[in-house]
Amino acid sequence: MAANGPVDTSSTEPNAWRKEIETSLESVKTLVSKSLGPIPQYPYVPGIDDNTKMSGFLSQLHNLGFKDVGTLLSLLNSEVKGVQDDNKFLLENLVGLLSRLDTTSQLSHQLTGAFINNLWNAVPHPPQTSLGVQYKYRELMDPTIISEAHNLERQTHPVALPDPGQIFGSLMARRDAFEAHPNKISSMLFYLATIIIHDIFRTDFNISTTSSYLDLAPLYGSTQDEQNTVRTFKDGMLKPDCFSEKRILGFPPGVGVFVIMFNRFHNYVVTRLALINENGRFAKPNDKATKEAWSKYDNDLFQTGRLITCGLYVNCVLKDYVRTILSLNRTGTTWDLDPRTEEGKTLFNTPAAEATGNQVSAEFNLIYRWHSAVSQRDDKWTQDEYARLFPGKKPEEVSMKELLKKLSEMQAQLPEDPLQRPFANLKRRADGSFNDDDLVEILTASVEDVAGSFGANRVPNILRSVEILGIIQARSWNMASLNEFREFAGLTRHATFEDINPDKGVQETLKNLYDTPDNVELYPGLVAEKAKPPMSPGSGLCVNYTTSYAILSDAVSLVRGDRFYTLDYTPKNLTNWGFNEVQYGTTVNDGAVLYKVILRAFPNHFKGNSVYAHFPFVIPSENLTILKSLGRADKYSWDKPVRNSELIIIKSYAAAKKILQDKANWKVTWGEAIIFLTSQPKKVNGIDFCLAGDKPPNDASRKLVMKGLYPNHWQQEVEKFYETTTRKLLDMYSYKVPGTKSRQVDIVRDVANLVNARFAASVFSLPIKTEDSPKGIYTEQELYQVLTICFICIFFNSDIVKSFQVGEAAHMLAQQLGRFIADVIAKLHKSSPLTDYGTHMIQRLLDTKMSVKDVVWGQLLPTVAAMTANQSQLFSQALDYYLQDGPPFDKYRKELYELSQKNTKEADERITRYFMEGARLRATVGLYRDYIPTSSNNPIIITDTSSLKPSTSDNVTVPVGGRILVDITLASQDPVAYPNPTEVNLDRPPDSYLHYGWGPHQCAGMDASILAMTTMFKVAFGLKGLRRATTSWGESPGELKKIPMQAGMTVYMTPDQSSFFPFPTTMKVVWDEG
Repeated sequence: MAANGPVDTSSTEPNAWRKEIETSLESVKTLVSKSLGPIPQYPYVPGIDDNTKMSGFLSQLHNLGFKDVGTLLSLLNSEVKGVQDDNKFLLENLVGLLSRLDTTSQLSHQLTGAFINNLWNAVPHPPQTSLGVQYKYRELMDPTIISEAHNLERQTHPVALPDPGQIFGSLMARRDAFEAHPNKISSMLFYLATIIIHDIFRTDFNISTTSSYLDLAPLYGSTQDEQNTVRTFKDGMLKPDCFSEKRILGFPPGVGVFVIMFNRFHNYVVTRLALINENGRFAKPNDKATKEAWSKYDNDLFQTGRLITCGLYVNCVLKDYVRTILSLNRTGTTWDLDPRTEEGKTLFNTPAAEATGNQVSAEFNLIYRWHSAVSQRDDKWTQDEYARLFPGKKPEEVSMKELLKKLSEMQAQLPEDPLQRPFANLKRRADGSFNDDDLVEILTASVEDVAGSFGANRVPNILRSVEILGIIQARSWNMASLNEFREFAGLTRHATFEDINPDKGVQETLKNLYDTPDNVELYPGLVAEKAKPPMSPGSGLCVNYTTSYAILSDAVSLVRGDRFYTLDYTPKNLTNWGFNEVQYGTTVNDGAVLYKVILRAFPNHFKGNSVYAHFPFVIPSENLTILKSLGRADKYSWDKPVRNSELIIIKSYAAAKKILQDKANWKVTWGEAIIFLTSQPKKVNGIDFCLAGDKPPNDASRKLVMKGLYPNHWQQEVEKFYETTTRKLLDMYSYKVPGTKSRQVDIVRDVANLVNARFAASVFSLPIKTEDSPKGIYTEQELYQVLTICFICIFFNSDIVKSFQVGEAAHMLAQQLGRFIADVIAKLHKSSPLTDYGTHMIQRLLDTKMSVKDVVWGQLLPTVAAMTANQSQLFSQALDYYLQDGPPFDKYRKELYELSQKNTKEADERITRYFMEGARLRATVGLYRDYIPTSSNNPIIITDTSSLKPSTSDNVTVPVGGRILVDITLASQDPVAYPNPTEVNLDRPPDSYLHYGWGPHQCAGMDASILAMTTMFKVAFGLKGLRRATTSWGESPGELKKIPMQAGMTVYMTPDQSSFFPFPTTMKVVWDEG
């Protein structure tokens, strides 16, 4: 292709563009960029990235306001005196200050460390220890850190106390008044709190028989025997939709659904671990393997899956639960309270230890009793359960003895096998799972269910016996008074009853019961104490004063004291993929991750941007208010979750062609994404682009694009460009293999991807940085990444969990690229006519008298987004096919080498046929269509058979509005259309291939692409002895790491094997010099 003349980019302000581009790509590095580098092999440390330049300490101090300086002085004062007055809201003001600071600043880093240290020091900790290989997995009976049945840590001493029944009736009972939570927190947050409580406590009046760790014991069990009941002992899987902890069945079903979602995530994880089999770590034993080998295979998968699932669990606690507690969800800050930070000694802080172990005290067992927050709906559920257990009796007529006896009987009657236990009156299906519709209905109602507020007289009356039992239990432990506990935790003592609660009625009751504030017992003092007011950020849970400090201290201790979340939280233990899968990213929901659990559990009910999945801890109506204030409401779907129609896979060649040819009844599905990427505020773009729909304007757009892509002499231009550029990149990026006469290159990353990026840049006059134009704006690697993410958003955004992140990243990058193209085109349009192939298409579009903006946003941007990644994909897949070992492939490569040396029309045509066959046999292409008939409201029956003897069993019924996936991969190996379909046959009709699509939406650039890929094939196989690169250790760098996915599709691993990607990312080849 003739090179474009120098482009004057002065109007594009290169330095400003570079800064914007670098910032954008940095924000999406978890999708693409970061996968190109090595994954770290050291413990996870959030916060300050090694490559991030911290802003100065003094410069941040200079920006502080008067209130912020006061907060810092209060923090220093509390550190010196060892006590803080929580009436002055130091905690909340410090959260507010940190949320406003630049998270990459030294001041933010040091203050966060001081905050964590302050909370850490509120409770004692065991000494730090380190465990050997025996405990590389989280062992249930670990004799050191994770000790079983330890005595509850009694830290203070009791006083004489009044009647529990009188206490409940006067200080705790809700009576007939329900007060909704002031921040409209949903029951979902308290369901997670319930899981946490039962994770770290299982109390038998004297000891806790579960570990003091966030290890998802309600799901996995607290003993080996319990764990065994939930395992299948096959492929690392858990039994479907069940959990170990029987006590969960005594709570509203939303709690059980929450645990079931983690069950499903575990099973998803171990399935993927087995498919990836990182460095042979999970190699499946053969049929003749010993029982011990199979047991090890199962256990390695199970235990690694458990570590990964627990990693997501703790991220949900820190990034969703704690963020909501601190009201950070109401701000746009990415700061959060993550105790896994690594800090040095500073003015504000001496670093807290980590991985010391944890023993949760008896006091914290009481602090987590949040019955005041029980919603009206869950109050009603509890009343119904009482009526079922004690028919004909009012709750107040049930004695404590009767209640305890009935609860004991209930637990004893529950089957030991979790699959046999009843749950929410739901019926299990044949495979043991519950119907997703039923679980989603419970989940949706729970998200919409507003919880109650904290404070005196807020506990549902139905929980009278439970609360009285709690008071009695606390007394049996010789529990501290409220003031003693506050003093122990570093808080000022309550000097007056008014300080405990400003409500005069509550003050009078406390005085009558306890005489003096020092006599108020911890429980129910925690319940009767005043609640903190809403503060954004700072106070989101609006819980009682003492509790608000204590729960943050406990969260810090639970995570920082656990070696599995600190020292051993590494990709080495979780695998690269597992580590990345549960990681958070601040570009999505400012770091919240609970959506991963919900969407992975119910992929067929939620939209990828459903507010029900992304922010379930606040009811939707309140989320609307919050997100409107942040300018983000339009990013999310506010629809209630409903089951999507089942995706129907079309597998046969005949059915595929018939559907793809019929645009009247089968509509393309790409329009929404194209419009999303190209539209601007107050201007809808892309709706008339050829791939966006099936209407006359879309047809006109296709003709326009075709006219621009194929000017006179286009063949010579395309062939010359691809041959010259492919050879140049091979020379530039290949290197000599030491000790040999061979050269090596990553032909996917450094050749196929870049030559197509350069082609796109040339066609649309984009000044990229190359050896010939060092002053370009995008590097070729950056341009490929941008175009690939846009392509994925339009055509391959099928992973529901990643879809929102992909969409947001693609929109940002597309808008940036569109503005840049418009800037360049406007400059070119003012100067002179554009004549060569590289700018022919632009000139053709401008000749239509469309404005530059309409040309760029309506035609050029979606065209360039659709033309790069798939070209690299086809070339890499076809090349990979012919690099296989074995006699036929040796023969193919030999002939391809000989053909590449001839430079004749006949030889090149035969190379084309080789490419088309390789692409047919290896391409992973699927095309979606929606059935929207023009003249019928009836379902359609499609005969979808790949058999020479069709039968009625091959018929599939598609309802109106139903979506189908035409599986081109399977259709391309249909024996009816391709006799001996798995063999290379160079005599197949050239117009029989489907991997470029078919019908009115067949790839507009197909002819140019086939010529381009043939040219690249010719250059590649013209290299003497072309073969895969090999290694003596680990996985071959010369293989495309392929992973089969749902709907018969295939994805590829990124170079570090940390994530899946729709396109090949790396494949190294070797050839002989000379």
